[in-house]
Amino acid sequence: MARRRFEQKDYDAIFAELDGENDRAAIAVGGSILEHALEQAILSRLREPQDNDESAKLFSDVGIFGTFYEKIWAAYFLKIIGPITRRDIDLVRHIRNVAAHDMNPVSFDRTSGVASRCQELFIAKDSIPAKATPPDLRGMFNLAVRFFTANLFLRAGDSNWEIAEASKSLAPYLDR
Repeated sequence: MARRRFEQKDYDAIFAELDGENDRAAIAVGGSILEHALEQAILSRLREPQDNDESAKLFSDVGIFGTFYEKIWAAYFLKIIGPITRRDIDLVRHIRNVAAHDMNPVSFDRTSGVASRCQELFIAKDSIPAKATPPDLRGMFNLAVRFFTANLFLRAGDSNWEIAEASKSLAPYLDR
């Protein structure tokens, strides 16, 4: 099955949304691009689906890797990511779920399920990619999403090498 390949300009536009949109939209977009990167990294380790039916058995809503949660655990057990990265990506998943299901206004600063989880992101506060803790919770979330997305594409051997090339020396952080 032919899967859509994104180009650098597509990712640039997606990442620009993380900075410019309202908090709920930034969370939804960030969580979705990270989930897509996980899917690509998993797919790179598996037999290529031969048709739509086989592809559906992998990544449809009822497929083996149908949910963000299942993709996180699959990536962990396939040794694509380590336990600290698994925890951080799961925090992003939780943040996205809060933004998707909370009918009240959602913000990085005023929504407790978002704020507390952003503060727990290891990659955004205690690692070389952070260099210094980002000044706000949105910055912590964006750093985690951008870093993990770029490095997962690197792990996947993605043809959009420009995205991952910037973080190539940091790829071992996914093993943590």
